[in-house]
Amino acid sequence: MLLALFRVPAALCCCLALLAQAPSPTPAVVSTGLGAISGLVVARVSNAPLRRAVVTLSTLEAQPKDAVAWTDANGHFGFSLLPAGPYELHVTKNGYQPAAYGSDDPRRPAAAIRLTAGEMRNDVVVRMTVATSVSGLVLDESGDPLEGIQIIALRQGWQRQKRRLLPGPSGTSDTSGRWRIAGLPPGRYVFLASTRTRPVLKINPEVSAGSPQPRYVYGPPYYPGTDRADSATLITVELGREYPQTDFHLAPQPVTTVEGRIVLPAGVSSPDRVDVFAARDDFGALLDFGWGAGNPDHVFRFFDQFSQGSYTLVAQAEAQGKRYRGVQKIEAGPEGVRDLAISVEPGIDLSGSVSIEGPDATKFSASSVNLVPGDDVRWNGPQLRGAAGKDGRFTIAGVPPGVWDINVSPVPPGGYIKSMYLGDQDVLTEGMVIRSSTAAPLKIVVGTQAASLSGEVTGGDQAARATVLAAPGGKFSHVLSFYRSAATDGEGHFQIKGLTPGNYKLFAFEEFDPQSIQDPEFLRPFEQAGIPVTLREGTNPLQKLSLIPAANAARSGARP
Repeated sequence: MLLALFRVPAALCCCLALLAQAPSPTPAVVSTGLGAISGLVVARVSNAPLRRAVVTLSTLEAQPKDAVAWTDANGHFGFSLLPAGPYELHVTKNGYQPAAYGSDDPRRPAAAIRLTAGEMRNDVVVRMTVATSVSGLVLDESGDPLEGIQIIALRQGWQRQKRRLLPGPSGTSDTSGRWRIAGLPPGRYVFLASTRTRPVLKINPEVSAGSPQPRYVYGPPYYPGTDRADSATLITVELGREYPQTDFHLAPQPVTTVEGRIVLPAGVSSPDRVDVFAARDDFGALLDFGWGAGNPDHVFRFFDQFSQGSYTLVAQAEAQGKRYRGVQKIEAGPEGVRDLAISVEPGIDLSGSVSIEGPDATKFSASSVNLVPGDDVRWNGPQLRGAAGKDGRFTIAGVPPGVWDINVSPVPPGGYIKSMYLGDQDVLTEGMVIRSSTAAPLKIVVGTQAASLSGEVTGGDQAARATVLAAPGGKFSHVLSFYRSAATDGEGHFQIKGLTPGNYKLFAFEEFDPQSIQDPEFLRPFEQAGIPVTLREGTNPLQKLSLIPAANAARSGARP
């Protein structure tokens, strides 16, 4: 049976034909030069066959094609009538870590299966590791289970050169208070019980006459029982291990009141919308609750949501088609925060231009420029977008004060963002700060020909499954979008495209975690192993790199 190779959405995979076992080659198949790939999927520890694992075979080309099969009761799978060429094979199954042929660790690339004309490969074995999981109970102060509490795994990382806890997978406690997060990549995690400041009914045996009923919430504690991120316990998660009994014991915390008003600019009256959002600073950009302030005095009052801690308040207003915003940080203590005044400033109409330079520049044009928040302050409004005209000019209406990142689309195939300037400020490598007084134009230049780099990694068989990282230097070192990586092929060759011209260091890792580049210090132990290069537009000279073994990374304490 022929398994046609198509790159298709996952929802359509079931429409592809499958073979539980590769058929024996017939003279007709051999005479056409077509081959077959078949094998087994088994559990790593027990070596037991795994049924109904999803096996995906992919071609290795610029536009890969996929075929999908499911294993039978004996763990067999097969693909037939395959043309000669290199392939990769990946396997997924509920309860197990994703696996690939020739790779024992998700941080290592899959090995290429190089099929010759008419070859029948029946020795492909993929061993799957039980999914890494962390689990436990969520209990109240009396030891009773709490249902519906979201547990979030947060990983240490960096954003804009600041150390942060970055949210990852999550799980929710059931009626018995049990929660579980499966499939976590190896790493170090902090676990947070996000109750979204759910009100708590606390029994008080005695209340003074005329006194208000005290109010409580379950605050957002970190494991094992602290409300501060810097005091939370880091749990080291290793591949294929289970970490049970990670229990949370939530205690009610008294709520504190935050109240104030939103101050509109002089001359602005009868706004269409006025509201304020609040976020606990521990959560970064996760704003959890808001309050409408549409009354005549634009007064707001939070009385059930705040536990003690640091917060960011974001006030927004709309009036006569214009948008206004103001941001203020507060420290909510036992006495609360009162008489707070948050002034909002008008947004601006940001104008600018996009020009395209390089070979065949006249064949391309940008269609739009859009902005997304570049700080921890959420934008609760319509997309900030400007359409570029034929001359490249655009205007983005109503951009509020704040820090913004810039996206240009489309970038020509093989092209790159060459420069971005807001007046005289380089906003390609720095955050673009917009104020109500900003009047400078935003000028963007797109190049049609990015830098490309090819080469070879030496270091034995492992070089055929290495990851080559091009790490930018100088002012680009903290810009994550400038980092590029690529896996080597079966001969240790690699090619990296879409690089912004400039100075780089090249590294060849046996194991590589893409999230490592968020940490500006992660390359420090490997500085001597990096090969410095200066890349120019177009094709650059071939490079020869030595493999950095996984054991070296482990000894350094900075495993990528």
